[in-house]
Amino acid sequence: MRDEVQNKEEQTPDVDFVVSQAQLDLIDVNQALDGIASVECFDVNRCLSDLEGDRPDEQSPALKLLAGLTNYHFVPDHPTEPFKPMIVMGDRRSLVPADLLADQINIISQFAPTIEHLGLRARLSDVSWFMHRQRLDMAEMAITAYCDSVEAVRGGNAEFSHESTSAWGVGEKEALVRAARISLATRWSLEPSVLVKTLLAELVASAHGDQRADDFWRIAEVNLDHGATPPADVASMAEDIARDDQCNDNPKMRLRLLKLAARAFRQDRNEDDSNQCMIDAAECHVQKADLAGSPMLESAFLQDAIQVLRNYPNSRERREELSARLRAVQPGIRDEMGHFSTEIDLTEIVEHSVASVRGHSWPVALLSLALCDQPPTPDEIRQTAVEHAQEFPLQDIMPMQVLDFQGRVVFRAPGMGGDGDAAEDHQKYLMAFHRGHSRQVTVAGAINPIRRTIASEHPISNEIVLEILRDSPFIPIGHEYIFARAICHFLGGEDIEAVSLLSPQLENSLRHILLSNGHDTTATDAHGIQTEASLPILLNAERPWRTLLEEIIPSRYIHEIDLLFNFAGGPSIRNQVAHGKIPASGFWGNDFAYAAWLIIHLAIIPLARRWGDVEEIFARVTGLHRYAAPVDEQEE
Repeated sequence: MRDEVQNKEEQTPDVDFVVSQAQLDLIDVNQALDGIASVECFDVNRCLSDLEGDRPDEQSPALKLLAGLTNYHFVPDHPTEPFKPMIVMGDRRSLVPADLLADQINIISQFAPTIEHLGLRARLSDVSWFMHRQRLDMAEMAITAYCDSVEAVRGGNAEFSHESTSAWGVGEKEALVRAARISLATRWSLEPSVLVKTLLAELVASAHGDQRADDFWRIAEVNLDHGATPPADVASMAEDIARDDQCNDNPKMRLRLLKLAARAFRQDRNEDDSNQCMIDAAECHVQKADLAGSPMLESAFLQDAIQVLRNYPNSRERREELSARLRAVQPGIRDEMGHFSTEIDLTEIVEHSVASVRGHSWPVALLSLALCDQPPTPDEIRQTAVEHAQEFPLQDIMPMQVLDFQGRVVFRAPGMGGDGDAAEDHQKYLMAFHRGHSRQVTVAGAINPIRRTIASEHPISNEIVLEILRDSPFIPIGHEYIFARAICHFLGGEDIEAVSLLSPQLENSLRHILLSNGHDTTATDAHGIQTEASLPILLNAERPWRTLLEEIIPSRYIHEIDLLFNFAGGPSIRNQVAHGKIPASGFWGNDFAYAAWLIIHLAIIPLARRWGDVEEIFARVTGLHRYAAPVDEQEE
């Protein structure tokens, strides 16, 4: 990984000096990549990085340039940042196209047409057009190369990463999405843009003809986004596959197809059929509840079904029936959530954080990140604070004050020896203080190494994370995409975005958990205005909700949330984020990284017992069935 901040004695090709055409010709890139079956830049980068150690020094600048160009975090549908840094840590990041010198971009434009490898040619021409939008010839070349790469895989002449030979996999989808995004930006005026729509229509029709639900759903969304096939036809095909016998026992896939059909009908202005598809989709949530085998998941799926039905007429009777079932299952949630976090041995994962993800599949890596730590119990934290006070008595008796990022005093710890309330405040301050040191160790020793390894070894996709999170009972319906975006930011080291997205979601998810267990968190005033309990109110020991939360979620988590997000003598992250008090550099502090991780942990941990289902989801979404780890490997 190359960082923007370099050693003063080391100069970076394409940033500090221009790599000439003659230097690029030295490496004979076509011969070097001749044996690479994959058309993805992910695999090209690995090949080029390996070559650097075997080639003469004079070839090093050209190899580093090409390795950098193939080491971006590719976000094909992003309108302004399709090539993000592979990793961001504090004030350092890996390179992006904006770092390129203007003369270097011109040389890359001249070099791109000579490249035979379709993935590398697409990347070089795409970056050239992205930086110089007037170069429509580069846009045409990029669109053609992306489409040709999909055709090459479909024809059996190439493959995508992880030995994927399907033209309907996630790599193929990303290539088509990027080709369509360039076409859209150039108003579909370029001749190769016709290839994009033709290819999308053919792939969708083929998947429908063979009743391949996974492949159809994956590509039909792109088709619908860009009008390659009339929306009424997409809706009809999606309904046809959803109602086929193969989907009878697969409510997750039927749900995706029905939602796709509903969207297509809406796009075709057919509201009646769209509504019917969504009503049928609600029954998919009910079937998921039937198959859940877990009060916690059953409750979450029933809530999802009720939420969907609220939007459609003539559903009151069915909603009341599902609500009665929900009330009957809710008492079982307490026992399940009260113990799930104590059944997993985290010792080996903490001790071997990087080893737990390197070389493993994307789902295994994500689970390893989620399980790399567990907050101690309140009694354990208190005991640590007491022992420290006994060892350093002067620190214990001295009054302390806490400042925010703007230098204002936000909390005073009076020191031990005051009255009962003052002594308790000081004790809580000491507990928060010691947790801060423990979090620093966890972030440096486990969280950061694991997420860096994930970012370097796996393409990170909102779509994959979104599908994994859909069944999390911690996430209210409609909020999955927010969590997915935040997790992708977090894995890339973009902590400003991750913390800003996740922090407001925490208290809403806690309210959602209470509601799922039958506890309302709203209050109505004399004028009929309803207000929801905020985080400070939810965590207030004098209000009923804290006790109720601790009956559902282990107290170690509620106590950690209090110390980390709410307590004025701690980081007070909720207040700091909500009021915009954090400077950019503050978001990379250990407490903030841990805060984002903790929310991700709470979202994923209920799924840990059934991680085999997540492996199945990963295989379905990406098409990489061979790359999903066996379920028994997860259990080990």
